[in-house]
Amino acid sequence: MNRKMNLIGWLIVNFFFVFSGHLFAQNTLFSNEGTAHYLPAFEEPDSNWYAPGYNDAAWLSDTAVIGCGYGPEGYTVIDSRAKSLYVRFSFFVENPGSIEALNFMADYDDGYIAWLNGHEIARVNVDPDSEFPTWDATATRSHASEFIMGLTSPVLGVYLDSTLLKTCLADGENTMAVHVLNDTEGNDLMFIPNLIDMTGFSFNVWNILARHKRLERIDSVRLPLVCIETDEFGIAYDQSIWTTARMGICDNGEGKFNHTSDAFNGYDGFISIRQRGQSSRDFAKKSYRFELIDSLGSDTAVALLGMPAESDWILFGPYTDKSQIRNKMIYDLVAGMGQYAPRSRFVELVMNGQAEGLYMITEQIKRDKNRVDIARLDESDIAGYNVTGGYIFKFDKTDPNSKWRTNRREIVYPDDLPLEQKNYLKRLFTEYDSIVNTNDFLDPVKGFRKYISDTSLVDYLIANEFTKNADAYIYSTYMYKDRDDRDGRIKFGPVWDHDLSFGNTYFQFGNETEGWQFHINHASMKLRRLLEDPKLVELLQERWWMFRQNELSNERIFGYMDTLLDQVREAQERNYRIWPIIDQELFGPGYYVDSYENEIAYMRNWIAERLAWIDANINGIYYELNYLDRDIVANTGGDELLHVFPNPFTDHLTIRLCLEKECDVRVDFYNFNGQLHYSDVRKKLNGNVAFDFCSSDIASLKPGFCLVQIYCDNRLIKSVKLAKME
Repeated sequence: MNRKMNLIGWLIVNFFFVFSGHLFAQNTLFSNEGTAHYLPAFEEPDSNWYAPGYNDAAWLSDTAVIGCGYGPEGYTVIDSRAKSLYVRFSFFVENPGSIEALNFMADYDDGYIAWLNGHEIARVNVDPDSEFPTWDATATRSHASEFIMGLTSPVLGVYLDSTLLKTCLADGENTMAVHVLNDTEGNDLMFIPNLIDMTGFSFNVWNILARHKRLERIDSVRLPLVCIETDEFGIAYDQSIWTTARMGICDNGEGKFNHTSDAFNGYDGFISIRQRGQSSRDFAKKSYRFELIDSLGSDTAVALLGMPAESDWILFGPYTDKSQIRNKMIYDLVAGMGQYAPRSRFVELVMNGQAEGLYMITEQIKRDKNRVDIARLDESDIAGYNVTGGYIFKFDKTDPNSKWRTNRREIVYPDDLPLEQKNYLKRLFTEYDSIVNTNDFLDPVKGFRKYISDTSLVDYLIANEFTKNADAYIYSTYMYKDRDDRDGRIKFGPVWDHDLSFGNTYFQFGNETEGWQFHINHASMKLRRLLEDPKLVELLQERWWMFRQNELSNERIFGYMDTLLDQVREAQERNYRIWPIIDQELFGPGYYVDSYENEIAYMRNWIAERLAWIDANINGIYYELNYLDRDIVANTGGDELLHVFPNPFTDHLTIRLCLEKECDVRVDFYNFNGQLHYSDVRKKLNGNVAFDFCSSDIASLKPGFCLVQIYCDNRLIKSVKLAKME
């Protein structure tokens, strides 16, 4: 296979890796495999070269992957002395009025202007004041063709909406004309076009192909304005690659406009930046982690936008959170509850000259006197009090870039641990996990309170139950531990990553206003076991009602929500002009809205219903205290003491166990809200026992997750999470 076919294959895989070639052919109006006419520029072309009726028969023609500077093969190579490139290609449309949107996915080096039937539709890295740049004009900045960068997600395209298309899309043959500009003569030059009809895509396909944006020019904004300039390669998809860039912040003060032409007065210097997020890395709107550095590349602490000075920050771009305010709202409410939560400020971002919409600069979770205030830990701290803290760790998805994990916990701080610190943490977590599963877990001296702060745990539960955060207790769940002479009990938090909260996803029943999230996501933190302690439940109830009088009252919550909405009012409008997703279903949505106003109305109603449900149910939380006696069940030679199958199940379920001595066995089924649905009790059983549940027993269980608990003589033997299918 030659390099040209390799290039085409790469583009197809990266542009369209989630759907079939049939769908690709059906919705592609023009691909890079199509025929284009092109003219390397050594002089000015005819003045009407971009018009649909222009005769380009004298131009060269080949497949539409054209350029120079990337090697001798793999594309149509032009003379490297050309100062720019002119390209024309045609496509056919039947019934143009039925097309809702097009995605012009153009890869390029270094800038271009595109005309559709003589109407300008896109301009990237070209002087905005020059309507028709000359043949020897240069791009305003450098941009490398992205296929050489090894990206594993589609190139970001330009969104052409139906309003624009009504002015220029024709019935029948249409002509696209593109002027590709170089940054310097003899440098790389490349153009690779794909034109996709976005009409009628299903959610899953649209979610991938929605990698496009409107090109929005901005002059002035009310929020602080952040401008970042990278080199021609931009910011890599690979999270392990940090890019050095320049960042400027213009913040003229509350009530004043910030202009792209203003001097940078909030920050003006270098940063090291990379993409962040796992699933969110494939969103069109990116989020970033960045570090402030000096001219020599060393970290430097600066107070950004009134927040305490530090070097590590997050530039978070809300995408699936269509309200744009979920994270900041819960962070600030939790801070009002007396717990540390990341400080944040809304901003608007311009990246390499292009408006990127509404963002939030947020404190990175880090050990610092103004953030997670725990003892500093060095590699030499390997004994005595010194080895006991401080540490930051979390439950989360497996991160290939993480330095070390133990007992299912990823260690966040410190970055590198000597063997003594690793051994200390492994011993600590093993002791804690073991004590929770023994009858000593309530002991006032050696029980679970020896290891964790119950007040910290309760406040963390309140924050995540109020928002019904779908990721709570399993992903982005942070904890930290100070040195033992400074209160070395494990604390829970800071809260983090709440874009899938306030009803924003059906994942883990996050859209339901009823039910406890700690009943669904309890396993990692062993919450069901801890809540068998009546004192912990009482503390949870007491602090809920205390916060409901002040920090979490309806008046305080909705009043602060209005404050945030006022802050982002203009910015969110511009954000959804840039990213046209307000009416699209993204990433497992828990509901559908077609406007920002309806998004906020839904969120208000969801919060009110959620608060009312917790108020009505929190005093009823009760889990029976179980003294564990696993000697009742014989180990039959496998890893499990008993067997529950199949999982998932539909209309039949079997439980088999082998009993060492005679006892009464009870099997309880709980629905996903933690309510007892069905119970089966059998007396005086011994030896090999089988429970067979048929459709009449479990038919009324709704599809989804449920919990089965097996008791012997009223002692809990095993809890099993099952999935019931339709």
